[in-house]
Amino acid sequence: MPLTNRTRTSGRVTISAVVACFVIATQLSAAEDDRTREKSDDLIQLMNLDRDTVAGQWRKTPDGLLTSAANGSRISLPVEPKGEYDFTVTFTRQTGQHSIALLFVSGSGQAAFDLDAWGQHLAGFQNVGGKDVRQNSTRAADVTLINGQKYTAELRVRRDRVDAYLDGKLLSTYRGDGSDLRVLANWRIPSKRRLGIGAWDSETLFHSIEVRSVNGTIDLASTSSSPRPRTPSTTPMPPVPTSTNPPRGKRPAADGGDRVLIVIANDGFFYREYADPRQEFERAGFTVEVAAARRAPCRPHANSGQGGSDGAVQPDLAIADADPNRYRAILFSGGWGSSMYQYAFQGSYNNSAYNGDRQTKDATNRLINAFVEQDKYVCALCHGVSVLAWSRVNGRSLLAGRRATGPTRQGPAGIYNGRQAQPSSRWGSEQNGAKMVAPNSVGNPSTAADDIVIDGKIMTGQDDISAREMGRQLAKQLKGSS
Repeated sequence: MPLTNRTRTSGRVTISAVVACFVIATQLSAAEDDRTREKSDDLIQLMNLDRDTVAGQWRKTPDGLLTSAANGSRISLPVEPKGEYDFTVTFTRQTGQHSIALLFVSGSGQAAFDLDAWGQHLAGFQNVGGKDVRQNSTRAADVTLINGQKYTAELRVRRDRVDAYLDGKLLSTYRGDGSDLRVLANWRIPSKRRLGIGAWDSETLFHSIEVRSVNGTIDLASTSSSPRPRTPSTTPMPPVPTSTNPPRGKRPAADGGDRVLIVIANDGFFYREYADPRQEFERAGFTVEVAAARRAPCRPHANSGQGGSDGAVQPDLAIADADPNRYRAILFSGGWGSSMYQYAFQGSYNNSAYNGDRQTKDATNRLINAFVEQDKYVCALCHGVSVLAWSRVNGRSLLAGRRATGPTRQGPAGIYNGRQAQPSSRWGSEQNGAKMVAPNSVGNPSTAADDIVIDGKIMTGQDDISAREMGRQLAKQLKGSS
């Protein structure tokens, strides 16, 4: 039902701080304004959490709308602005250290304005012209939210620009008609014409949400209570299942066609653990794409199966740009360089290339969470198993309580538990609660060629000798589930 202006100035739709409800107001006479506010109790019902929740756990409290900490927690607001408008959100991030997002519409485009983003305390619009806030001109640095402190973020959406404010201070400006705006997969909501809010892995209380028309209309969504289909993106993860069946209520997302993503390190991947599975995937009819921390040539360990060549591999994309919707499965190849993707590891390695950076580790963990949520296979070979061990899904290691295998050889030398050491590569999995099977205990005990362990949608391989079987087994599983 359209909400049109009675004057040229403003019409208003509000989700109140007290009950997270919608209030419609226009700039009327005082008597008319009072009558509009009196309707607020009736309009509470317009906020239907079953219908509007896209990801995360949302609930109404006496103080506002609360979301629990979950990757990509977001909710679609049942408003569709047309023309110019102001979008104001007051919130308090209670836990976590990641971004708060306001999803907005401008012209034909939709995007998110992020605060305290990417683990780098950035603010800005993403994405613009295919570039996220780390790369485009709207980037603002040193924007750090303090947990427990209340903030007010405001977007002033105009015909040719969008200005973003935090507590009245202009942080960032997008200039354009909206045609180059897109929403990152991690924030995507079902309707490209609606607004939304989100919080990344941070419990957040949204005290109030206001949309005020400046030159146009604000349309309210249908008040039907039927649930809205949720977008296939990174929603909060329940405890990882131990069977091949997704837990009740879990929604498989886009199946990714017939593509598999292999992740290798830019420096120090084990060539055979990349090449052998790839050959098996392609033999089975799958398209393989390769990701690394940087879209630059990747160098393997010496004598790791590359023969007489240098074995350099040019990745197709950076891991931060990987869209989980494109793939049926993800495989982390081994080699000590894969340590760079260990999200929660607290030590460091003597070879600095193995330490990676926070941005890459965050992107890796987001991707693992997305594959788990979409009920897709997450796989690793040899030292790559440590990437799964040090991941965090719903606050726990992906391998916690899971059967897994891994190499018996040493991992890279470095600082472990505060002291110099070089333990087995299995150390990370054991530290994170994995149920490690005995070496060579799968199939023929005289070889590791068949040592592949499948626990639900988690698949691990012992070492490079198991690499070809990993490709065969995963291709078999994917063919069986298609």
